[in-house]
Amino acid sequence: MAAAKRRRKTEGEVTFAVINDLHAQFVPKPSPHGYPGGSERADWMLRQFQPRGRHVDVDFVVGAGDLINGEDLKSIRAEMKAFRKAVKRLPMPYYPCCGNHEFLQREGSAEYERPYAKAFGKDRFDYSFAAGPVRIIVLNNGGTFHVTAKRREQRAKRFEKMLRAHPGVPKIVVCHVPLVSMRDRDVLYGSFGFISYRCLEGELLDLLDTAGADVRLVVSGHLHLTGMLRRRGVCHLVTAGTASFPHDYALLRVNDQRIQVDVTGLPKSLHEPKSNIHGPPRYAEGYTDAEHPHALAYLRGNAAERKFVVNL
Repeated sequence: MAAAKRRRKTEGEVTFAVINDLHAQFVPKPSPHGYPGGSERADWMLRQFQPRGRHVDVDFVVGAGDLINGEDLKSIRAEMKAFRKAVKRLPMPYYPCCGNHEFLQREGSAEYERPYAKAFGKDRFDYSFAAGPVRIIVLNNGGTFHVTAKRREQRAKRFEKMLRAHPGVPKIVVCHVPLVSMRDRDVLYGSFGFISYRCLEGELLDLLDTAGADVRLVVSGHLHLTGMLRRRGVCHLVTAGTASFPHDYALLRVNDQRIQVDVTGLPKSLHEPKSNIHGPPRYAEGYTDAEHPHALAYLRGNAAERKFVVNL
């Protein structure tokens, strides 16, 4: 690959990438039940942040969950160890967000949460950090629906605390499961096939409305499709990730006036249509809704969902 051409940054600008749903295995004997070509695409993605990669100039990388395939506790341990080794080679900081495959819907289990905590730290489930003119809140909601009332209450309190901290500073929230339905609700429930087509903890969305006046953007994964919608002044973005077709990730450029979002697809040579979970071969036909009348648009989002600006 030819050396990446560096884009000149404006003064005070911060650039970063959000990658999600890699479902990487990176182990000697990967499960045959993983996404076809998933580890190869995950490897390609991480190489883009290395010298001569196309995104070596980003300031940091955020992983928005399901970075490993995680079919059982044994595979979670092995894959998390291998993935941690891979991201340690990145020349820029990596900020993790926990997805459901990192603990396999067993949030609250010390045994199942230990591999993630061992890889990234116990303080990397719910946390925030400064990124130039904005603050990024990382919220662990991967266990939505599969979570105790106590843990759910703790999550809401932590989220409210992070939302109210640093008043007046624009904020970006990163979580694995979208807080809102990113397609027509009934259609998405059918195409996704799981009850967690949106975060089932409604109090988090309520907190966004009542305590999230500084939030400008929420970025998620989980759905294996790409889309964007605006709700009550907040932009919600979900990207497909690399494991499933259409194989997308996001690049964000932030200055003191705006956030420029560009959703980018992997090279066509890496595409695997059989990895699509919202159409064939999982279903006889692809899905559509009122805003996405074609199956490919349902997967990729319309043009305005893939490249847009959020004003600060």
